[in-house]
Amino acid sequence: MLQDPKLVSQDGWQKLILIGEVNAARTKVFGYSYNQQGDGRLTSPSSGISAERLEALHRIMQADNATGRGWLKCMIRVSHAGEIGADFEYDDPERWCHTPDNYQDRIKEYAALPV
Repeated sequence: MLQDPKLVSQDGWQKLILIGEVNAARTKVFGYSYNQQGDGRLTSPSSGISAERLEALHRIMQADNATGRGWLKCMIRVSHAGEIGADFEYDDPERWCHTPDNYQDRIKEYAALPV
């Protein structure tokens, strides 16, 4: 993801927050790039490579889960220094949902998250 020029196009970016969703109908990846001041900018991967990697991660984790259950959404946090954090949602399909009414709150919420 750090090699994707579209994801890291914001000058001075310090952190990426990416939300991924994998289901039978589609794979979706989007998120925010944050600079040193904590200003967030909407971003998304430039190609299907990120979606393919997300689908592979989903398959591997699903196969490794004793119940065979896959996650609904994931949040991947990446720092400019290469630190990575991730959370996976198995139950709430609305977790990390973005709407015209809440996206500004989400930008602030994600800016405060540690990697």
